[in-house]
Amino acid sequence: MSLGRFCFYVLVTAVTFVSPTTDLWGGGKDALLESPSEIAAGQWLDSFFETNAPTSLMLESNPRRHTRGLPKRRAAARTRLVRNPESKDGAPPYALIDRYGGVQRYVEPVETVDLEAHLGQHVAIRHDTGDTLLASQLDLPLVAGKARAPGLKLVEFQEEIPTPAGEGNIDESIIIPEGSGPIYLDETVEGDLDFGGCASCGRYGCRPQGACAPCARGALYARGEYLSWWFDGMYIPRLVVRGGGAFNSDPPPTLVFADAEVVYGNQDILKDTRDGGRVVLGAWLDDCCSWAVEADYFGFNESTSRFVDGGTDDTFPGPPGAPFVGRPYVDATTGLDAVEDVYFPGLIGFVTVDARSEFQSFGIRARHSLCCAEGCSVGCGDCVDCGDSIGCGSSVGCGTEVGFFPGIRGWFAGSTRRIDMLMGIRYARLNEGLSITEDLVSTTGNPDNLPPGVVIHLNDNFATSNEFFGAELGFLCEWEYRRWSLELLSKLAIGNTRQRVDISGSTTRSEGDPLTKVGGLLAQSTNIGQYSRNEFGVIPEIGVTLGYQVTKRLRATFGYTLLYWSSVARPGDQIDLAVNPALLNFPPPAAPLPASPAFVFRDTGFWGHGFNVGGEYRW
Repeated sequence: MSLGRFCFYVLVTAVTFVSPTTDLWGGGKDALLESPSEIAAGQWLDSFFETNAPTSLMLESNPRRHTRGLPKRRAAARTRLVRNPESKDGAPPYALIDRYGGVQRYVEPVETVDLEAHLGQHVAIRHDTGDTLLASQLDLPLVAGKARAPGLKLVEFQEEIPTPAGEGNIDESIIIPEGSGPIYLDETVEGDLDFGGCASCGRYGCRPQGACAPCARGALYARGEYLSWWFDGMYIPRLVVRGGGAFNSDPPPTLVFADAEVVYGNQDILKDTRDGGRVVLGAWLDDCCSWAVEADYFGFNESTSRFVDGGTDDTFPGPPGAPFVGRPYVDATTGLDAVEDVYFPGLIGFVTVDARSEFQSFGIRARHSLCCAEGCSVGCGDCVDCGDSIGCGSSVGCGTEVGFFPGIRGWFAGSTRRIDMLMGIRYARLNEGLSITEDLVSTTGNPDNLPPGVVIHLNDNFATSNEFFGAELGFLCEWEYRRWSLELLSKLAIGNTRQRVDISGSTTRSEGDPLTKVGGLLAQSTNIGQYSRNEFGVIPEIGVTLGYQVTKRLRATFGYTLLYWSSVARPGDQIDLAVNPALLNFPPPAAPLPASPAFVFRDTGFWGHGFNVGGEYRW
C-alpha cells in the first residue's frame, strides 16, 4: 500500500470519528459542519476527484441535508437535472431524478459550472461519491444551439467533439434545437423498464414513453378487448300455463282447464352473460399529442332463448289431474282469465317461445389533451407547455406525503397524470324479438269439433328496434407509474332514440286446401302493424381500466364498464293480454268490439355492465 493511500484512509477515519453525526459530503441527517478543519478536509478529498473543485463549499453555518429515501445503489448512468423540490432548510438547490421522477442525487453548484443552462436535460455522473454531488462531478450535455467547450464529451457516446475549423462556423450536426435537450438513444437502467425512444419527432428531442414530452404517446394506437357483460333482462308476461282438468257442471258436461299455473312468463329472460368484442383505433395529429381522432366499435353476439312445452301422446289419464298445457289470456268481454288449449283431450301439440336480443355501438370523436403533469419534473406538477392547458393547478406532492397514507412518500412523485377531453358522436342499436308458435294436431273429441288429423299452425311475433344517434362528451383520466397504468372514463351521449315496433300474426289450418287468417292469439288485426316514434335519450358510460406495460409498445388491460340507455322499446312490454274471443274464430268477424288486443307504446331503461380483457399497441 502506498504512503499516500494510507494517509488518505487515516484522514477519512479520523474526520469521521471526530464528528459521528457528520459525513464529509454533508449528506448525513441534520449534519453540522462547524469546524474549519472539517471543511478543509472535505475540500481536500474533493480535489482527488476534480482538479477545479471550489475553494469554498459556500455552505451555511448550519445547513440541513435531505437524503432520506434516496436509493442506496449507484445512481443510474442517465438522469435528469431539475431544481430540488425540497429546496428548503439549506438543502441543495438542484437534484438528479430518474425517468419516473424519483430523486437519485442532490447537487451543489460550483462557480465554474452553469447548472441553470442545463435544467431539464439528461446528464451523466462521472464520479459518484454519495447522496450529494458537486456540479463539477457531472458530465453535462450541449447547451442549446452552442457547441460544447473543448475537452468535454457527449454523455451517450463518450466521443470527443472537434472544434469546428474557421471562425464563426459551427458544425450543424451537433446543434440542438432551441428548448430541447440532447437526443439520446434509450437505454436500460437496472430495475427500470426499457420503453424505447421514438425514431422521428419533428424538431423535438425524444423521451421515454409515458412522459409528457412530445411523441411520448406514440403516433398511432389500437386497442382490442374481449367483453363479458351482463344485460338487463327482457321482461315477458305470462305465456304458458299448466293445469288439471275439471268437468263443467252445466249440461252437457264438458272437460275444462282448471287450476292453471304459470310455467313460463312473468319473468325476465336473456339474463345470461354475453360475449363480445371492442376495437379502438386512434391517431395523434401533432407531435405534442394535443389532438387526436379516435373511433371505437363494440358489439355482442346475439343472445337467444327457447322454451318448449306440450306433448304428442293422445292418451290422457282422464280428469282430474291431467297434465294440460295452454296459453293464458284475458277475455276482453268479461275481464276473466281464459286459456287457449295446446295439449288437451282431443288436441295434441307444442308451444314454442323464442326470444333474441342483439346490441352494438359505434362512435367517432376528437380527443384533446387538457393536462399532463410529470411528478418531480421541471416545474413540478405544471401542465406541459404544448397547446392549451386547462385547470392543471399547482404541484402534486413531489417527494412529500400524499393522500391518506401518512409516511408513504412519492405516490405521485414518479408518475405521469393526464386528463383528456372526448368530443364526438355516438350510435347505438338494440334489436330484439319475441315469437310464440303453436303446432297442433286435432284428435277425436277436440274442443272445436274438428275432424281428426287437422294440422294447425299459429304464430305471434313481436319485434322491436331501437337506434340512438347523438352527441357525446366525456373525460379520460390516466395515471401511469412505471409499468402500471390506470384509466378512469366518464362519457355522456345525448340525442334521439328512434323506436320501432313490428307486430304480426297468423293462423293456418290444413283442412283440404290450407286456410289462413290474420292473427294468432296475442297478435290480432287490432294491434298488428308497424309503429315508430322518436324519443329523447341519453347513454352515460363509466369505466375503469388497469394496464400493465408488457413491452415498450404493448400494454395488457383489464377493466370494468357500466352503460345505461334511458329509453328503449322491448318486445315483452308491447304485448296486450286482453283478447276478444271472437277474433279466435275461423274466420273472425270483420270488426268485433271491443277492439282488443290494442297497441300502446311502452318503453323502459336498458343497462349493461361487465369485464373487459385485452391489450393496446402503440406505434
